[in-house]
Amino acid sequence: MKVIKNLLFTVLFAMFAVFSNAQEADAINAYNEALSLAQNKDFKSAIDKFGEAIELAEAIGNTDIVTRSKTQIPKLYYQEAAKAFKVFRSSPSVSNLDVAIAQFLKSQSIGNEYSDSDISNRSRGVLAQLYFQKGSLLLKTEDYSGADAALNEAINVNANYAKAYYQKGLVAKKLFEGDIEAMLAWFDRAITVGTQVNDAEVVRLANNKAHAELLFFGSKAIEQNQFSDAVDLLQRSLDYNNNSADSYYRLSEVSNKQRKYDSAIRFGNKAVELEQGGSTDKAKIYFEIGFAQQMKDNKVDACSSFTKASYGSFKAPAKHKIEFELKCEGAK
Repeated sequence: MKVIKNLLFTVLFAMFAVFSNAQEADAINAYNEALSLAQNKDFKSAIDKFGEAIELAEAIGNTDIVTRSKTQIPKLYYQEAAKAFKVFRSSPSVSNLDVAIAQFLKSQSIGNEYSDSDISNRSRGVLAQLYFQKGSLLLKTEDYSGADAALNEAINVNANYAKAYYQKGLVAKKLFEGDIEAMLAWFDRAITVGTQVNDAEVVRLANNKAHAELLFFGSKAIEQNQFSDAVDLLQRSLDYNNNSADSYYRLSEVSNKQRKYDSAIRFGNKAVELEQGGSTDKAKIYFEIGFAQQMKDNKVDACSSFTKASYGSFKAPAKHKIEFELKCEGAK
């Protein structure tokens, strides 16, 4: 009887061993098939097959297959996301970009789930760029609210994304038309962050744009006879570019309109010093200087300035000053 029991145990053990070996073979086969699918860039199928390999391996306690499979899965999600990004690059559209964003969000999530910090961080870095690109696309299509929301996402992902702050300034110009402070706040932020992260290009772009906008609004204020506002705007424009011949020229112009002739001459001389163009470009500046000198009864200097202003579109009015108002020596 004892012999029969031992024989039965041996048979059952052998059957279990055969079953166990079959399960292990299935787990190994699933793992190898998953690797083959990944090599053929069928990432979705490879992910499913690695999941199957994990399930089979866990059932028999094969931790090696489980570990190897779990190592592969986050990378495959990242590759699947990268493939979606390539589709967007070949056919740029918001819909294709949204697909890529969704894929990288999933890649980041899987990286966190499987404790793959490399994949999680790489996905996060790409997401910031994708949200920025979405903001840029929507800005071009004049969907300013959508662009603003996308850029906010980019900043939420990467608070040091200087270019996103600059782009927010461009969006604010459209969203809050006429509200220069809303726009400048973002350009200022772009300059601050750009300086911190050594992004010299963004710092340059933000300074140039802020200067140009202040110069535009300052010039517009002169046209509307809002001289105090004009001076404030133009002075602020120099905070972003203190070598702007245009800003100093406009300050000379508005100073003349305010009858502040000493200031007009001082700003005009600074504009001439900074102006890199030729005689035609400097003509308008010399005309303002000449006018201020004329108002101060400084005939000699005024005649000299109007002579230098006698180029391009300022030639006729400058000659009129020289010949008929000042009657400069040697005038014909």
